[in-house]
Amino acid sequence: MKKLILTALIAITAISIILVGCGGSTEPTATATSTQTVTQTATQTATQTATQTATTTATTTATATTTTTAPAPYDTLDVALADFSYEQWDPDYYTAAPAGQAIYDTLVTHDANGNYIGGIAESWSISPDGLTWTFNIRHDVIFHDGTPLTAKDVKFSVDWFASANSTNPWSPYLTRNYDHTETQGDYTFIYVSQKAEPTLIVPFDTTWILPADYFQSVGAEYFAQHPVGTGPWKLSAHEPEVTITFEAFTSHWRNVPEWQFLKLWQVPEEATRLAMYNRGEIDICTAISTDRLVEMRDAGAKLANVGLPLFWTIVWPGTWIGDGPTTDIRVRQAMSYALNRQEICDTYYQGTAVPGGRWFLAPGGFGWDNSWTPDPYDPNKAKQLLAEANYPDAFSTPTIEFYINAATQSDFAQVLLGYWTEIGLDVEIVPLESTAWSGIVFVRNESPEAPQAGHGMWIWGPFNVVPNAIYHSANMYTSGGVHTTGNDPEADALYAKATSELNPDLQRQYWTDFLNYAYTMWVNTGTVLIQPLTLVSDEVGDVLRPWINWDDAYATVTHAQ
Repeated sequence: MKKLILTALIAITAISIILVGCGGSTEPTATATSTQTVTQTATQTATQTATQTATTTATTTATATTTTTAPAPYDTLDVALADFSYEQWDPDYYTAAPAGQAIYDTLVTHDANGNYIGGIAESWSISPDGLTWTFNIRHDVIFHDGTPLTAKDVKFSVDWFASANSTNPWSPYLTRNYDHTETQGDYTFIYVSQKAEPTLIVPFDTTWILPADYFQSVGAEYFAQHPVGTGPWKLSAHEPEVTITFEAFTSHWRNVPEWQFLKLWQVPEEATRLAMYNRGEIDICTAISTDRLVEMRDAGAKLANVGLPLFWTIVWPGTWIGDGPTTDIRVRQAMSYALNRQEICDTYYQGTAVPGGRWFLAPGGFGWDNSWTPDPYDPNKAKQLLAEANYPDAFSTPTIEFYINAATQSDFAQVLLGYWTEIGLDVEIVPLESTAWSGIVFVRNESPEAPQAGHGMWIWGPFNVVPNAIYHSANMYTSGGVHTTGNDPEADALYAKATSELNPDLQRQYWTDFLNYAYTMWVNTGTVLIQPLTLVSDEVGDVLRPWINWDDAYATVTHAQ
């Protein structure tokens, strides 16, 4: 079965899924009884995230600190996931497996506070005109097959990722501003853009580095199932839709995992995942409902806080297409005012969430304005707006189709549906398998007959916010975005102004200006920010860095000693 991409949009995901796991042995053992709890609120978590402007000035370089540990002495870190998503490993395609984060390193990366630091490129600089990026490639990186990484591999990977044939959602941001690339010697890679765009550092943070000679010798189709990278894990075994097993790469330049193996289990049913946890069969148990998390916490199970808050947001695509009810901004506004966000936090999330958040953004994120507040709960105003829009009589088909990923969004969708029903809206939930859902979300379609055409909607979540949401916002708010939500020349102009500004202070202000304008489009609205809590076994120690980073993929999960 094909599956839903969780992209470096993602980061992301995957990174963005609630990562929750269970105990290492495959034999029944006692339930974990640790009493560790996490009380930090979602807002506090976000606020403490120190962010850095996306801009790297013309002479600034950033170098990663090597933190390689001793070779992995422990057995297997077992992780239960609800869904693997796609199961092939060529990052040129939007179907690339999120588990690819384990296999590859990126050109640059970011630290736990969102600051951009060196990855495969230990440092970089931008020319004064903003057009030429020079990356100094590390000398101590080898691929899983033992061959050394050089600038040739970086050039091949960037060119492959930025090719016109790529369907990766991040590729267009390099493709649209690509002039040429070149190498100077074995350890200098140069990317030349058509126009100044310092925010290209963000897609460089998602560019996985591939072995040029191996890839070209075996071809893309073979490579997609037999990947070789430089990441902290190398693919060991793969039983489709059942397990993916990685082995620690003990020659990794930065993060040698403390576990010999990482084994991912696809377990769609929450009850089964919890049973595996209680039997001590898994160490990290993901995608657990709040009710179960709270019950397990109160019973003494061990929880970990794994990074930035998660968020839910409501999205209305194709607002300029067709004549459906969501083409009227008043209907979209009414849907937001109908939601009692505090009640959702207090009841559905049992105090582990707070109202608020925007598209991939929370307090502390790049461009966040502390004056922003979540939309208030005002059902009377919502009903008034519907009356002004002459809903339902003004629409030949007043039903709003609510497209959801049936595997992960059904429960929350029912909560929202209740509020909309109370104000008189006719909303029909359309549950989809992940492939069909991603075909609506990640493929721009402006046909009046398309699900994106002003008579439908979808929700995004629960995924982690990110320190810098510039390119996520391009997909949501600009006319070239894959979500079919942006179609506003003013938004496009403000986006171009913010992303071409070389002065970091001005760029931050311009970016906030863009976000303020984007909100007035009412193509999406935030709901709640959720603490990123995960069930872990007593075998799990600390998380040295949030494992939501592109290049970590559980490599920094320590063993409890």
